[in-house]
Order: sequence, then structure tokens, then C-alpha cells
Amino acid sequence: MKNIDKAVGLTKYFMTLPPARWIAVGILILGVLLGIGTGINKYSGFDLLLKGSLEGIFLLAAPALLSAVAVKLMLRKMLFRRILAATFVGELVYTITYAAGFFVFAFNPTYAKIMLIIGAAMVFVIWYLIARLVFVLKWRAFIFAIIQLFFHLAFLLSTAFMDFGTEPTSAVIKFYVASFVLLGAIYVILSIINAPMKRNFGFTSTDALSMFTAQWLYQDKKLEGAFEAVGENAKVPIAVFSFERGNGKNKDDNVMFVIPYVHFGPFGNLGGSEFSALLSDAIGQKYNTQAFIFHGTATHDLNPSSSDEISAVLGACDDCMRGAKYSACSVSLLGGRSSECFSETLLFNDSAFVSVSRAPQVTEDINFGLGSMLMSEAEKKTGMAAVIDQHNAETGEVTSFEPASEVGYKYMEAIKDALGKAEQKTGKRNRNPLSIGTSIKSVKSNFVGMAGVRVAAISSDPLAVMILVDSNGVTPEFREKIIAEAKAIGAAKKKNVQPILFTTDTHQLNAVRGVLNPLSEADGGITLSAIKEAVGEALDDMQPARFYSAKRWFDIRVLGAKQSIEIISTVNSIVAVAKIIVPLLLIISILLIVGLMSGI
Repeated sequence: MKNIDKAVGLTKYFMTLPPARWIAVGILILGVLLGIGTGINKYSGFDLLLKGSLEGIFLLAAPALLSAVAVKLMLRKMLFRRILAATFVGELVYTITYAAGFFVFAFNPTYAKIMLIIGAAMVFVIWYLIARLVFVLKWRAFIFAIIQLFFHLAFLLSTAFMDFGTEPTSAVIKFYVASFVLLGAIYVILSIINAPMKRNFGFTSTDALSMFTAQWLYQDKKLEGAFEAVGENAKVPIAVFSFERGNGKNKDDNVMFVIPYVHFGPFGNLGGSEFSALLSDAIGQKYNTQAFIFHGTATHDLNPSSSDEISAVLGACDDCMRGAKYSACSVSLLGGRSSECFSETLLFNDSAFVSVSRAPQVTEDINFGLGSMLMSEAEKKTGMAAVIDQHNAETGEVTSFEPASEVGYKYMEAIKDALGKAEQKTGKRNRNPLSIGTSIKSVKSNFVGMAGVRVAAISSDPLAVMILVDSNGVTPEFREKIIAEAKAIGAAKKKNVQPILFTTDTHQLNAVRGVLNPLSEADGGITLSAIKEAVGEALDDMQPARFYSAKRWFDIRVLGAKQSIEIISTVNSIVAVAKIIVPLLLIISILLIVGLMSGI
């Protein structure tokens, strides 16, 4: 998990760009600082502030903003703040090299000019890489790099900032030659690091990165093509717990718990990232029911290769519901524990809805192999069982629970402990006739997906209040607060309730903010208010219901465990090679530039 932790750690630095006007102000400030710093020897007092600032703006900020405007005119659909952000990165390099060159000029004019040329070449490459990998451009990336250098040279050579001789054409040639030398080194580097990915998967590392940023920034789904190419077929189950309320004539009152054993990832709108919401809507519309989509025991190995794979899940759900026969049902809530691992199991007749957690300790994805073992253990005492990962304690630790792990063993013992109590739950007090109440709330929060908040109250003893939030986990502290609030609502209604908090672990939220976006109080209490309202409504909505359950196995194309390992191995080999090749080639190219320009 060490490599995964490092990768996830990088996402903490992902952020939403500030408004374009603030980035433009930042560019102007860099120009002012450069002008004041290099004007100390010429001006003093108010003249330094005024004239120095104007000279710096003319030398640095003016060509930068003109470059940004020119690029925007050619990329009208591109957000201007993204173009300005790329410009700002380049201006930081220009500012440093202009300032360093200015102060070195007094000691060695040749080295000062070389510093400016190398700085310009670095910005040239930065612009090219940003346009190629982030803006997802090809030949135009090269054109944009040329344009920005042209504007900077036009302003640099028209000032007295540094003497490049009386022949500007010669200076322009030298700047572009240096840029092409450094760009050539980058091309060699990219060719080397692209080879392993191309050989193993049929597409290059830069193509993968471009497709990744295209999805991340523009919700483009071309990356799914790569997933399809490297993916593999899998056979997994889907479990359905269906409740027919009233006399069954009003289908809108019916409820379905659906547990597809796929992972709702990888991120954004790719693969199964939006399945928790899409399945809720599709199943709800098809069966005129209120659909609750739970997180089964699955990790990223079982990420669907494309969003089109939702048809496989819906087809399997149809198989479950074909010929459905509802019957009277009694329900009990069974609790079991082994150390920090616990199970909260709802037993509907002979069907077990088994949920597990380690909260407040980290409760992360459960490997499908381990999940299958847990289901098999549960079905020793029941006719049918589904195991659900509550996924309700996000502590920042990135992990998953695998077969033969200590946590896996404790989960199994907790389930055995819970279902071992089933024989004791035969009295009238503990085996209650089934009633169910529900409430669904959409929530406008950066931490909640499109499926919103869904609450179901079940007539067990105590009353099970199942709170399902379409979120990428939840912090332990916020989980405790939600449970406390739900208990208080039950107490106010003079009902003994046991709240159980679930999240779908949807990865549709994993965008600019990175891959850790747990539900917390950071949303200003919006979600908590919706949960409290939904809990009260669900308790008031309870109606007698009949029950049906089924489980079917189906085929679906997923990223796959083998490919996940292969991708990690390939990336590790690329990184190992890059650690040697990148600095070596950059040093060689810079030395070559110094050698070529030493005669200026």
C-alpha cells in the first residue's frame, strides 16, 4: 500500500483554480516585483515604485497577458483561467531567470544572457507540456509554445534590460535553437517512458495522462477506451432484497435494496463511478420503486471498464426480479462483534442482509475473495446472504482488506457471532412482522453524489434505521454525530432505534479535490439536516410489507486484478528508468545549450 499512499497523497495538492482576474493580478504582481528589483540601481523613492513597476509590467506581464489572449482566441472553448494558470507558471520561471540574469550581468554578461536563454527554453518546454498533456492538444501545443516565446522576445529585445547586440534576428535564433534543443531532450525522455506502456497495453504513457486530464478537467470519457482495451471479464453476484408495501398495487410505495458486487470507481464519470446514482434512477424507474444501492465487498479490481457496463448490472437485476413472489415476513436485527470488527445483520425470514464495519477505525474496501468467504460463512446459517461494506469510517488511511488478513478473520467471527444469535431471536419480542418506511432526499453538497440521502426504517427490535448516503466515505466523528442525531429523533418519537450508517463509496466525487472526499461537517450541516429530516419521515412512513429476495451471478467487464498489478508494475518500471534518464538528459541538453551559446 506504500505506493498507493504516495499517489493518494499527491491528490491533496489538487485544487480548483482561482478566478481568472486573480491569476492576472498575480502575473501583474510578478512584473511589478521584477521591475522594482531590477530598477534599484536606476531609481529611488516614488520613481522606483512607479517607473520600476511600469518597466517590469512591460517586460514580463504584458507579453504574458498577450500570449494568454492569443491562445484564448485560438481555443475559445478553453476556460481563460486555465490558460492564465499556465501563463503564470511560465512567468514564475521568467521572473527568476530575468532577476538572476540581471544581477549576474555585472559580473559575467555572457553567463547572464545564457541564463535568460535557458530560462526561456524551460518556459517553452513547460508551455508545450501543459498544452500537450493538460489541454490535450497535439500540434497546437508546439504552436502555443512558439507564440509565447515570440511575445516575450519582442518585449525583451525592445528594452534596454540586457544587451543582445544590434542584430535582433541573431538573438531570436539563439533563443529558439535553445528551446528546440531542450524540447528534443523532452521528446527523447517521452519516447523512453512511453515504450513500456505502449508495449504492454497498446497506448503510451502520455496518451494515458492526456486522457486522464481530459476526463478530470472536461469529463471526457476517452479513457474508458483504454480501460476496455486492458480490462478483463469477471463473473460476480448481485443480490436483491425487495419489499412490497401495502397491497402491492401502489408500486411507488415499494422498496428495493440492491447490492451489485462491483466497485463504484475509478473517478469522475468513468467506469462505475456514477453507478450508485444511475442504478438508483434506472431501477427506480423500471420497477416504480424506491431503490437503495449498497456497496458490496469489492475493490478497484472490480471497477467496471466503462459506464456502458451498467446494462450488465441492470440485466442481472432483471434476472433477480423475474418471477418474483412476495411472502409474509418477520425480521430481526442481529449484532455480532470480534474485537474492533462488528456486524449488524437484518434477517428477513431466511435471507440475511449482513453489514460489517470497524468504525471508528478505518473501514475500507473489502476484497471480493474475502467477501465471498464471508457470504459463504453467512449462508451456513441462512438460505441466502449478502455482505455489505458499510464503508463508514474514512480516517485517511488508504487500504483494503484481503483474504487471510487478521481483519478478514475478525469480520468472519463477527458474522458468526451475529447469526449465531438467530436461534435465540424466535420469540415474539425479537421476530417482528415486517414493516418498512422510507425517505429520499437530494442534497446539494460537494460531498454527496446524485443519489443523495436515502433512509429506510425497518421494524426489527430495536428499529433499524438504515441511513444510506451517496458519498465517498464519512469521517468517524461525523458518523458518530449522525448516529446520535438519529437516536435523538427516535427517542423524541418514543421509539427505540438503532441507526446504521452506510455510504456508497461513490467515486463520482473524486475530481479536482483528489481521491479522499469523505462526508463531514465541512459541508456546513447541509447533509446532516437532510439526514435528520429523512429519519423522521422514514419513521413516520412505516407500513406493513411482504418480502422477496434473490441473488444471481452475471458477467461484466472490469479493470481486473491482473491488469491492476500489471499497470502498477509498468508504472514502477517507468519511474525507475525516469529517475536516471530525466536528470541525465536534462543536464546534457543544458550543457549543450551552454556550449552553443558561449560565443554570444
